[in-house]
Amino acid sequence: MALALPLVAARPSAASEFTETEIDQSQVIAVARPFGTETIKYDLLVIEQIPEQNQCWQTSGATPVMVDPLLLNYNFVGHCRRATDSNGYSVRIDGEDYGLEYLLRIVPKGDELVLVATSRTGNSPELILGSTQGLEAGFMQIKLKPGWQFTKRTYEDQVLGHFYISGSQTDVEAPGVATSAPPAVEPDAVQPEPVQPDAIQPDMTPVTDGSPTSEPEGETGAMAPDVLLSPPTEATTEQAPTVTDETLSSNPPLSPAVPLRGDRRRRPTPDSFRGV
Repeated sequence: MALALPLVAARPSAASEFTETEIDQSQVIAVARPFGTETIKYDLLVIEQIPEQNQCWQTSGATPVMVDPLLLNYNFVGHCRRATDSNGYSVRIDGEDYGLEYLLRIVPKGDELVLVATSRTGNSPELILGSTQGLEAGFMQIKLKPGWQFTKRTYEDQVLGHFYISGSQTDVEAPGVATSAPPAVEPDAVQPEPVQPDAIQPDMTPVTDGSPTSEPEGETGAMAPDVLLSPPTEATTEQAPTVTDETLSSNPPLSPAVPLRGDRRRRPTPDSFRGV
């Protein structure tokens, strides 16, 4: 994750007079150069290929990429440009030269070498600019991290031999502060917890005794009265017919018996019930 870090604001006025110009990234390479006898250490070597001249280096392998510095086999003047210390390269961030603030170093880290910019005064965080992505004996290419690239120093529109490893403050990353992504988990390593199909009820409140219900939707069960279920089926619940206003209007009460047409029985009169 990219972090915006507090970088030193004060720089000599001479540094602000320099500008930068982009160069072909395929024509320049950062190399971890080994030195020493008993204990092998590494420093930064930057090589630039002059177009249409003798080949300055050759690469092989992948992790790490091994570098054969061909320029050591002949007089490379006019064929190659190289920088071996802080006089020949520095860090530039957001158009500002941090050569007086940061020292470029190559340090071992795990199974690779890392190019770091270390504050000379301790007032700024250490920056990681690239790594070898592996470790072997010999010259190794340092691959710059995304957001960092090589540029050349210019003065009054004149391109100088000084190299910048240039980036923006949003591309700065502080070791130990940036959060790494969680480790990948194999799909088979995590199994979802089994869920019984009849244990899930839509919009269902808990039962009064606290025990879960297992009745599927549409069946009777000891559920709270505010639970909305589907209408019960005939096989499970018998329910008396509901009398509504519509039922009363469609089925009026029976009137006194009316003799049917052709019925010769006498219609009862009030006097017929006297004496009963």
